[in-house]
Amino acid sequence: MPRVLIVDDKEENRYVLKNFFKLFGMNSGIEIEEASSGTNAVEQAKKYKPDLIIMDVKMESDYAGLDATKAIRSDEVIKNTPIWALTSQAMEAHDDEEGDRDKCIKAGCNDYITKPFDQVQLIQKVARLLKLEIPQKTRMRMGIE
Repeated sequence: MPRVLIVDDKEENRYVLKNFFKLFGMNSGIEIEEASSGTNAVEQAKKYKPDLIIMDVKMESDYAGLDATKAIRSDEVIKNTPIWALTSQAMEAHDDEEGDRDKCIKAGCNDYITKPFDQVQLIQKVARLLKLEIPQKTRMRMGIE
């Protein structure tokens, strides 16, 4: 059974993501865990050893999500867990200053997703990573071939 840890300080954002995973259907077996802070994210990751972490970057401090990512990457047991940064920040790199995507990747995130996220793109990425089948009903509704 795949386990996903959703990390966001805003309950409504965690709710949206939890509902997103329902698109895989009742029989997907996906277990969802939640964390509302960077510190809590590290604790939950150690406890549940998820197969994917979706990490909000900007939480109780500007880069709490990136600090949590670095802490997870330094833990021998969970350091290889895929972490996808989820952020409403989409600043491009300028001159000698890093963009948000670069900061996330440099901190140890494997991917970078901006809010609002594209449901079709995200469901396909999740399905590939977790080796899940997207139900036909969902495929038809979302226009996925």
